[in-house]
Amino acid sequence: MGTRGGLGRLVRWIDALWRAATSLHEVVLETIGLRADVDLHTAVTFRAVTDAVLPETPALGTELGDEHVPGGLAIDLDEFVVTYVDDGFQLGLPHVGPHGNIRLADPIAHALDFAALTLCDRSENESEPSPDRPVSLLDPGEASPEAVRDAAGMFSKLSRKDRLRAISILDEFELSVTPGVDDLFEFDAGLVGQLVVGFTEMIYYSEWQGYDEFTRPPSERVHPNDPAAVQSWRQTGFPGFADGYAALRGYLGTDDGPLGDGETWTTIDPDAASPVRITYQPGSFRENEYDTSDYTEPYPE
Repeated sequence: MGTRGGLGRLVRWIDALWRAATSLHEVVLETIGLRADVDLHTAVTFRAVTDAVLPETPALGTELGDEHVPGGLAIDLDEFVVTYVDDGFQLGLPHVGPHGNIRLADPIAHALDFAALTLCDRSENESEPSPDRPVSLLDPGEASPEAVRDAAGMFSKLSRKDRLRAISILDEFELSVTPGVDDLFEFDAGLVGQLVVGFTEMIYYSEWQGYDEFTRPPSERVHPNDPAAVQSWRQTGFPGFADGYAALRGYLGTDDGPLGDGETWTTIDPDAASPVRITYQPGSFRENEYDTSDYTEPYPE
């Protein structure tokens, strides 16, 4: 399903380009120290990312428990991802802007809009874009529905599944520039997709939520280490961090597996056809019956 019509397509692209140009103006103002707030378009777009990657899952309440219902928006993960992107992923211009660099969350939001427009132009979206979707992503009182509709780009108007489809399109966007004979600048927008999906998931399942102030230096952060204080810990049953979690506890092995050998420390799954256990010795690789004679390396270069 797609949003068709040559004139409508042209209008949508002109609108997106105008938004991007306006956004560039805001970035310039920030660079010279006249603006530092996250604009509504960026905020809504990252809410749409969080809602698609880590959505609320009411159906899991009955199956697994109420702690499995909330998604990333319930803990304001979107706001932290913007902070994480702006502070942690920068262009390497240490003497530019009030924060020593140019923030990237805003241009990333526009890249997602361009991917969403491409998805719709190809008629690869399953649901029609709706201006009501970005409105539903904000709590009442944060911004008026009219303001949200005006600020929202195409990405936030897509359904959750279509947003993920749009993110996958970013892999196709590449830019190579050679300003000089020996100069080459390459940009692969697929990195944007990896960032907004991978780091959103990584942050959600980290200890981030437990900190009172994550942006402080590590030596000044205080964490309660309380499983109840971190939503993802409640959902996964993680008991909190402790000394020794990263230590080597042994080697996983089975009777028909090559990696565990020697005395058994503990058995994990005694009912398996080949019991899974942890041993004190690493074991060694051995020949097996797999025939790999017709295997072809997909990327020989």
